[in-house]
Amino acid sequence: MLSPDGSHYLLNGEKMWITNAGFADLFIVFAKVDGEKFTAFIIERTFPGITPGAEEHKLGIRGSSTCPLILNDCQVPVENVLGEVGRGHIIAFNILNVGRFKLGAACVGGARASLQNAVGWAKERKAFQKTIADFGLVREKVAQMATQIYVGESMIYRTVGMMDGALGQIDKHSANGAAEIRRAIEEYAVECSVIKVWCSEMLDFIVDETMQIYGGYGFVEEYPAERAYRDSRVNRIFEGTNEINRLIITGWLLKRAMSGQLPLLPAIKKLMDDVMSGSNADYAEGPLAAERALLANAKRMCLFVAGAASQKYMDKMADHQEVMAAIADMVIECYAMDSALVRALKIAAPEPSASAAMTQIYFSGAMPRIEAAARKVLADVAEGDMLRTQMAILRRLAKHEPANVIALQEQVASRTLEAGKYAL
Repeated sequence: MLSPDGSHYLLNGEKMWITNAGFADLFIVFAKVDGEKFTAFIIERTFPGITPGAEEHKLGIRGSSTCPLILNDCQVPVENVLGEVGRGHIIAFNILNVGRFKLGAACVGGARASLQNAVGWAKERKAFQKTIADFGLVREKVAQMATQIYVGESMIYRTVGMMDGALGQIDKHSANGAAEIRRAIEEYAVECSVIKVWCSEMLDFIVDETMQIYGGYGFVEEYPAERAYRDSRVNRIFEGTNEINRLIITGWLLKRAMSGQLPLLPAIKKLMDDVMSGSNADYAEGPLAAERALLANAKRMCLFVAGAASQKYMDKMADHQEVMAAIADMVIECYAMDSALVRALKIAAPEPSASAAMTQIYFSGAMPRIEAAARKVLADVAEGDMLRTQMAILRRLAKHEPANVIALQEQVASRTLEAGKYAL
């Protein structure tokens, strides 16, 4: 509430999980003015009425201070409103967008460090008179870890390149510079959520496999696998849980489609026309031709399922979170596949490359995941003859010959183990 003399606001409430609250001198706090106007405030530690609570004792990231922040008639000068009263959501959303992207990038960095530890241990640890790096199942883990990092990097570089390109077109010193920057970042809200979800779950996979390579030693605090395992887990909670971000991905795309900003509905109609006419495959030549065809059909599956779900639930889609999450998983996989493929094609060489091998490895796992998510949605939105027809279409779109993943993994594992780290 505003003070009687209009010089400051009085803020009351408590916010949990404030990073660095134990020693920070400045806080950005969001609060409702008059009970409804969501507003951002800049609050200094010395302001009357602000008190950090006790330190939280956390599972991981123990080097970071985490405390609640307690506001009891905290006096905040009116000049410390950040932006405009009632417009705090604009600042909050863009902070979250950038935060989600940065979290994803940090997860890739953590994954690279964890893989390096795993490789070092695998080359040192001996069993049955040879190093465990010589065992096929350990080499498979190394290859899968390197592949996941490659895909994550591809998504990160691609997205930040698009964001940088958009921001580079803006005159940041113009009267509307700040607003244009916010709008430019907002255009990549879906990609930021995709990166946050995919990379945080990728890191959990990496640290889990690292601990498995360390064996019993990984379960001991003396070795790095234990700390990485604990520290990784919070990333699926930070910056909006992965469940919330999955709903954002689907909801944002459908919202843009309904407003005409995204040509999703025409794309769905074209897909249905193609499928009904029997034209459902792309034939390509040159490097990674099979993967280009797979990606085209992966996108078709995503469109097909989104169209079926939209037709069933229409404006009630938000009430069916399981369906929205499954569609989000398909979107995430398509973006990951697309990013990996684009990067591999850019660095394609006459001889087989590690990037091409990792792209093929990832595609071999992504297609079944997309098909499983599609089956889950179709079983919910259709039944009887309609379901049988839709499943026949899905099988046609998902049909493909498997790649020789074992040989591809050996190629990637050899390169990674020789380098002693992620080597692309």
